[in-house]
Amino acid sequence: MAHLYVYSPSGAVSDRAAFRRAVRRLQKQGHEVEVDEAALARMQRFAGDEQIRLAAFARAAASGADAALISRGGYGITRLLPALPYAQLQSAIERGTRFVGLSDFTALQMALLAQTGALTWAGPTLCADWGCAEEPDEIMQACFDEMLSGEGE
Repeated sequence: MAHLYVYSPSGAVSDRAAFRRAVRRLQKQGHEVEVDEAALARMQRFAGDEQIRLAAFARAAASGADAALISRGGYGITRLLPALPYAQLQSAIERGTRFVGLSDFTALQMALLAQTGALTWAGPTLCADWGCAEEPDEIMQACFDEMLSGEGE
């Protein structure tokens, strides 16, 4: 299965039970889940201050993971756009890391595309999609598996 790297570039994780449930659910599917050292950081409503969140992007890029998943959306990435490690993110994508997210993540997607031409994936977040109390949507799971296998649209 896949090596998944979980990081928090936007809002702070408020539902730690969903976070843990999601990690367990993905591990049960056979994925290796690596959690960023600052994934549960908090500064006001953000997942740490700007330097912590910028460093999380760099660690995600250096992880060698098959996919880098955001823990949740929210907002705050737009504040980071001028300082993002674009070359490092592009290099990670070229080596095969798929950056996946939605919501606030769209700001990163558009900036990365504009700055480097690198492509990212709109897809599930750890807490809301994988950490939901009921089983995740089967279509979402199938699309995620297709993305990981390189068969996605």
